[in-house]
Amino acid sequence: MAEEAMRVLISYDHNVPSELIRDALTVGRALMEKGHTVAYVVGDPVAFVDYAGSWTPNELHQAPVLHPPPHLVMKRAPIDGFADLMASSGFEDKRTLMTLASMWHRQIEALKPDLIIGLCAPVLWLVGPHHAPTVALGNGLTLPPVLGTSFPRLSVDSTPLADEELMLANANATLARFGHASLAAVSDVVAGCTSILYGLPAFDPYLQLRRTVTAGLLGEQPAPAVPPAEQRLAVFLDVHCPGIEMIILAVAGFDQIPLDIYVSGITLSMRRFLEQQPHITVWSEHSALLEQAVKASALVHHGVQDVAQRGVSLGRPQLLIPWMRDQEILNYIIGWMALSWMKSPSVSIDEMANTFRDLLRDPSLSVAAQHHARQLANTGMPDALPDIVERIEGLARPSGVVLPLSIPAGKVLTVAT
Repeated sequence: MAEEAMRVLISYDHNVPSELIRDALTVGRALMEKGHTVAYVVGDPVAFVDYAGSWTPNELHQAPVLHPPPHLVMKRAPIDGFADLMASSGFEDKRTLMTLASMWHRQIEALKPDLIIGLCAPVLWLVGPHHAPTVALGNGLTLPPVLGTSFPRLSVDSTPLADEELMLANANATLARFGHASLAAVSDVVAGCTSILYGLPAFDPYLQLRRTVTAGLLGEQPAPAVPPAEQRLAVFLDVHCPGIEMIILAVAGFDQIPLDIYVSGITLSMRRFLEQQPHITVWSEHSALLEQAVKASALVHHGVQDVAQRGVSLGRPQLLIPWMRDQEILNYIIGWMALSWMKSPSVSIDEMANTFRDLLRDPSLSVAAQHHARQLANTGMPDALPDIVERIEGLARPSGVVLPLSIPAGKVLTVAT
């Protein structure tokens, strides 16, 4: 454990899945409780504060990230694999990567952290190790294993190897500009950091390729619980989902049972509409509703890992309405468990409402959910948070020691685990 208090920088890119925003908050709060100072540098501070709820960090900064592309007919394929994430974060264009790297250098120099934590932040992983020990933190989907010179793909639609070679050339041009040694492979961007992996192994699309195991679940795992006597739905939605209005109308029209709902980024008109429905309780914090999931008969969400994980632990059927690539992957991964259904967000209002009703009437889903909950409970998965904090504190550099800003030729900066 570190003897002195650290100044920790925690950051993530704009492409980060929503559950990683909450994970960044969880880790940061745990570090602050140990007496460390935490500065958040995030792609979307407004969304970050929305997820933070009642606990808002004291130090919050805007990260230098690319803005999401406009919604055009001619657009790139969805992010599908880690190389795609790197490309969309700036590695695909040399001038863009150089600009982002330069801004990150200045940001880090201004904040003067003793340690850097990046979640789904490839540019920060490239720049960070030249300033302070850097941790690549993430769950199974967002922290891929490093295999040889490349990253594993999720499907044949992932970025081809030629683009990855281009990204390597851009990364080396950026490092050369700052007087740092070149990388042998683009995967060295992650290899140059200390990787800490957590999460439920069953949700990890790269599980068969791992050389290390996860540190456990981020947060205590709830015990399996018998479904409540009175039926109730817990719904977690995102206002950015295409067709969200149709889903909201379906939720409002399904007045057969009480329903709890949290909508990330909810608009004022949407909140007022939902609050006017007598069977609906609107929650302002994701974590607060997640803690009440034990009172729900089933969970409805887009394919968010922390919700799915809580549902599996409790033994609750789930309805997934995916609209992003990582959510579709999660739906595919848990399909074998036979405890969930999947529905497109583009279906009609009546069909979505009927799906809510049929979900609660299917006993096979409840049987499968209870079975997997008991199986998971028997594995004794530990809470990863204490281990993550301990490993982070162990990486802190001694007070007054500054890492060199240049590396001997042919060397790649690594941080010992």
